[in-house]
Amino acid sequence: MLGESPLLLPPMLLWALLLILGLASRQASTAKKAVVRLSPPWTTIFKGEEVTLTCHGSSSSKAGTTWWYKNQQLQEMWSTNSIETKQGGEYRCETQDSALSDPVNLVVSSDRLILQTPYSVFEGETLVLRCRGRDEFRTVRNVTYYKDGSVSSYFLRLSDFSIPRVTLSYSGNYHCTGVVLIYAIIFLEKFSSRKVELQVQELFPPPELKTTTSQPTEGTPVTLSCETQLPPQRSDTKLHFSFFKDGRVIASGWKESQIFQIPAIWREDSGSYWCEAKAMSQNIQKQSNHVKISVKRIPISGILMETQPPGGQVTEGEKLVFICSVAQGTGNITFSWHREGMKASLGEKTQHSLEEKFVLSAVKESDAGKYYCTASNGINTISSLRVNVTMKSTPWRHSGSSSRPPE
Repeated sequence: MLGESPLLLPPMLLWALLLILGLASRQASTAKKAVVRLSPPWTTIFKGEEVTLTCHGSSSSKAGTTWWYKNQQLQEMWSTNSIETKQGGEYRCETQDSALSDPVNLVVSSDRLILQTPYSVFEGETLVLRCRGRDEFRTVRNVTYYKDGSVSSYFLRLSDFSIPRVTLSYSGNYHCTGVVLIYAIIFLEKFSSRKVELQVQELFPPPELKTTTSQPTEGTPVTLSCETQLPPQRSDTKLHFSFFKDGRVIASGWKESQIFQIPAIWREDSGSYWCEAKAMSQNIQKQSNHVKISVKRIPISGILMETQPPGGQVTEGEKLVFICSVAQGTGNITFSWHREGMKASLGEKTQHSLEEKFVLSAVKESDAGKYYCTASNGINTISSLRVNVTMKSTPWRHSGSSSRPPE
């Protein structure tokens, strides 16, 4: 049982305890908050009733020391995580692996009628309200529940009032009234409970979409992160995530991972991105901010045209290959091959590639001349130096014959 006053310690022991607490506080500054849970779950009880408070740390199954505070004063340092009390006040706890919990305000009442509400309720959950009469006023009839002065529900007999899947709009001031049969005689009197301010809490805030960069270069990886946080009291809630671009989903279905990776991003991937987080069991779904991603394209540079055979010397009837390459440049690159003095190109190819080939399968004497290639990716267009293609002499031309030797 929790004592009526703070635990008194000898000065030396108190000093040692303060040092321990100081170290624990520094360690807890980066730890998750502990959570206090009540059994029964109500924050208002009648005088003489008892409540069990349990402190849940980051590792509830792990044995260790639990510090309990009442009205901001250290009360007990226990090796167990549960205490029992009949006293009202503000209770907090912390453990070796968890930071100081949020406060739980326990109200002990001597009123004839009370409204009992849970310590915490989150959007998407069922809210249960309980109107109760004191022992000698157990027989309560015509029970009415109110929110902000307006009737929410009415029961002929004493009954809990359950509201499934509450939203933030259900926050407000609640109370109840009931007609009580006094001292088992035929004498009825109507009583009203005190008002209780109830705050329906947000299960998780709208997520924030973060990116490794909003102006990536083509071909580089980009990571999208859909970030939100559950409260300590609902840390076991399962969230799923989905990612979108320009109004369409880019990751099919709901995923447990809040990370979406694009291994290589391209110019056409530019657009407006956002994500959504969803608590599946509570059916709570929230959308993030929009992030504009503009993919940068690297201009083309360092163009070079080579031939096979090397040097552009080829024998009539042989194959001639023009190899056009660039040192850098991103996106779809269009390569085209040209002969000096001709308006039309010999051919062109568009690929995610820094090198492409164009082949003349069997050259003729008339194919001799100067050739070059160009490359374009929509940012810039550059041309290579000219390569002179010449025909090597054949034996039958040196013999002076006007016709080729027989095949």
